[in-house]
Amino acid sequence: MNLEQRLNELSIVLPASAAAGAQYAPGVMHQGLAWISGQLPREGDRVLVSGKLGCDVSIEEAQTGARAALIRALAALRDTVGDLTRIDRILRLNVYVNSTEEFSQQSAVADGASSLIYALFGPEQGRHARTSVGVAQLPRNACVELDIVVALED
Repeated sequence: MNLEQRLNELSIVLPASAAAGAQYAPGVMHQGLAWISGQLPREGDRVLVSGKLGCDVSIEEAQTGARAALIRALAALRDTVGDLTRIDRILRLNVYVNSTEEFSQQSAVADGASSLIYALFGPEQGRHARTSVGVAQLPRNACVELDIVVALED
């Protein structure tokens, strides 16, 4: 599987960079794994989908935000690893959803990112562990933030 080729087939262009916004690394490699820091659904400095689920953001809008955040995570992954040819698979996806106390469909929001993982990696390699949780607030009032753990090829 060639991830760059698959991105092209899906007309997905990764951002030029996904630099950290403070004193941390966008990603760290250790013992065959890449740990990618939390990513918001951003284009440059602009948050594409902001607000709280259960009050001012629809599930569909938040799914679009989760997809955008995953695209940024892939850019951070590329920057961390050097290129995308070393990527074996995404092992774990953690999704944090800015939501009201009553909102309980965090998993549906996470599907926006999971669906893209399956589209990129296929049904076998696209299988990943996942956690989706509701939180009271996220940086920049983003509707979603996610991070990934990735297996690298030797």
